[in-house]
Amino acid sequence: MKKINRLLDMKAVEEHRREECLHYDACLEEASALLWPSFSCCGCKLFEARAEPPPRWEQSASPLAWDC
Repeated sequence: MKKINRLLDMKAVEEHRREECLHYDACLEEASALLWPSFSCCGCKLFEARAEPPPRWEQSASPLAWDC
């Protein structure tokens, strides 16, 4: 995992993140705890595929999550 000092747009997130990695959730939590604007999985040597793909946020999030 590598720190990125700017917010990523949605297309860039898809290019930089490997949500199918077994360690993705832990990396996301660490980056959040360190208050990083964003992070990249590119070049990470710890990649390990999950047994099952992660749920897609579009499908798992409640519609209420998008009400502002």
